[in-house]
Amino acid sequence: MNRGLGWSRALLLLLLVLFWGLCFPGCGPELQPREEFEFPEAQLPPEPGAGRVGLLYYPDQQWRFLVPVQREIPDSGTVVRTTLEKLVGTPQLREELEPLGLVPLLPSETTVFGIHIDEAGLARVDFSSSFVDYNPSGERLVLGGLLCTLQQFSEIERLEVFVEGQSLDKFPGGTPGRIPLGPESLINLEVDDALKDYHNFTAVTVYFCFFAPQGRILYVPVTRALQPAEDSSAAAIEELLAGPRSGSGLFSDIPADTELRSLHLEEELIIIDLSEELLSYEGGRTGAENIVNQILLTLAQLEGVNKVQILVEGEKVKLPEGTDLTVPLEPPGVYNFF
Repeated sequence: MNRGLGWSRALLLLLLVLFWGLCFPGCGPELQPREEFEFPEAQLPPEPGAGRVGLLYYPDQQWRFLVPVQREIPDSGTVVRTTLEKLVGTPQLREELEPLGLVPLLPSETTVFGIHIDEAGLARVDFSSSFVDYNPSGERLVLGGLLCTLQQFSEIERLEVFVEGQSLDKFPGGTPGRIPLGPESLINLEVDDALKDYHNFTAVTVYFCFFAPQGRILYVPVTRALQPAEDSSAAAIEELLAGPRSGSGLFSDIPADTELRSLHLEEELIIIDLSEELLSYEGGRTGAENIVNQILLTLAQLEGVNKVQILVEGEKVKLPEGTDLTVPLEPPGVYNFF
């Protein structure tokens, strides 16, 4: 690929990830210096029980992609702050993430000075100067991970970052600093080479597997921007069956020659019929579990889907290791938990 075209494409990818729908002059609010704009502590009602399961995004050790990890977050009125603090690279967090092949999202010694969430869903977060000590080459993951982590809270759609009370003209890697991030969060974005119109596309999220150093398998979402498709559900499954890109560091346990025979939605149940090649999978029970979870997590991204019925050549089957596909299955509520 021509180096100039490659850089242009990379810039477009960054804009798609962070600023879709907001890349217009004057769209952001006027920002004020710290002495004029206060950051009151974010107050959200705690979940019932002693804690809540929060979703945090960490890069893999080579900084190729983000992995959603579910962790218990202590309940408090400052749950947003507590969640962000679990992204900071403390020695304890580095030790906890190492067996998973992951690293903290934010540099060590980063402090959250304040958080303000307005009624329009814009979160303003004020960090200490250590925040910008990350490697600029990983900027897309840092900013995308922050946005995705915060968007688990229904009150938050967009993010504006301050450092020591000041907005940035641009981040260390060159990303414009005065435009709020979001509302779209296209995690681990890959763009179809045939896509030319970056304002007209279909985005689907599919789940592949990551083999952690100590043998644990984590599920990783990948967003693919495709040519416009009439049926986004079928497009998602076709991309899932196509598997991860070479060199991505991810794998799929779905046999490569598996084909989609049909897919349709009946109320809140989606019925997917796959070809017999699905049964040629390897990996025993673990392989079967990965296949089912990859399909369920992928289809769970679609609006209105609560259960999935997986058919093989039009038939309800049980996989050899005992995985039962004769009944509708619910997407896993908890995964990648530690």
